[in-house]
Amino acid sequence: MSEDDGKDDAGSAKNEKPNTNNPWGNVTGINDRNRGQKNANNSNNPWGNDNNPQSQNLDDLAKRIEDKLRAALGGGGGSPPPTSSGTPRRFDNRMLSVAGMVIGALWLASGIYVVDAGEEALVSRFGKYVRFAEQGLSYRLPFPFESHNLVNVQRVNTLTVGASSAAGAQDDGQGLMLTGDENIVNVSFQVFWRVKNAQQFQFNVAHGANNRGEPSDTVSAVAEASMREVVGRSPLEKVLTTGRATVESQTRELMQRTLNSYNSGILVTQVNLRRAEPPASVIASFREVAAASQEAETRINQALSYRNSVLPQAQGEATRFNQLYQEYHLAPEVTRQRLYLETMEKIYERSNKIIMNNNRAGAAPMMVLPPELFRNFTNAQPQARVAPPAENAAPAGGSQ
Repeated sequence: MSEDDGKDDAGSAKNEKPNTNNPWGNVTGINDRNRGQKNANNSNNPWGNDNNPQSQNLDDLAKRIEDKLRAALGGGGGSPPPTSSGTPRRFDNRMLSVAGMVIGALWLASGIYVVDAGEEALVSRFGKYVRFAEQGLSYRLPFPFESHNLVNVQRVNTLTVGASSAAGAQDDGQGLMLTGDENIVNVSFQVFWRVKNAQQFQFNVAHGANNRGEPSDTVSAVAEASMREVVGRSPLEKVLTTGRATVESQTRELMQRTLNSYNSGILVTQVNLRRAEPPASVIASFREVAAASQEAETRINQALSYRNSVLPQAQGEATRFNQLYQEYHLAPEVTRQRLYLETMEKIYERSNKIIMNNNRAGAAPMMVLPPELFRNFTNAQPQARVAPPAENAAPAGGSQ
């Protein structure tokens, strides 16, 4: 060991103060012994005496890094890095414990969730369904152990299949369907559905991009297929006019059977047939045919009304004739005379003439004429007696 090295070691030992706050105790003596051993080893170094200043700088750098790591991990050895105010910054185990407890509490609190009215929560443990929770505050194990999905089981969803009936709407051809009598009809309808089994709906029906679809896509495909099947069994006239309610009910029943076979947990509440008409290319001609059919139906209704008014009258007259025939069969002469008198009475009912029978021998019987006959004759008599002035003047001139 050289004399300069001894002086440097003595000076460093004199200037270095013991660290009383170090939990590892005073390490100054340990560092001095390490330096002494190092210098002794350097004297036995086959490569010669290692008094290179560059090597000493590397040793000091390694020592400073070791001291910083110990200070950061709460250990002793070296001074901790100073703060902006100049006071040394210390990290102890208590601060790390508190930080860990806070993080753990937040992680445990992440399992608290709220289920709103009309919803059900499905809890899965490592992706497997384990239980469900109803309305209220609930708890599950935090991620990644358990997770939950909220499903609304009371909301009624609406789905429209086919082109809209609004003016100017573009027809994409989805509503064009073939009827049972090989005609084409353009159909637009609405489907109302809701969730009746949350577990089946969540795990048996596609949800989101990962499952490559949405629940509405499944309902739309089933609705279109069911409507095409029902329309394919029905004639055009029933689809357009009288059979719309039947088409709606049959479509809803077929949709429900299909969704039940999928275990989808979906309930179809209603199917509303909004529009059923021919394609746009032939709709003008079809409307003319429909107008003619409407007019024919009107004429048929008028004929039926006339028949209902005339037929009872004709039946009554026929019944009366049958009764007269029976009477005529029993007394022909009396019935013939009766019919004659009744007919003549109807003919002369409004006439002011009196017909008397003079076929009997002897004087004619005295007859009392009705007053109405003379009243009518008196009203007409003054008009008959009025004469022109010229006829009255001629006899007066002749007498003179």
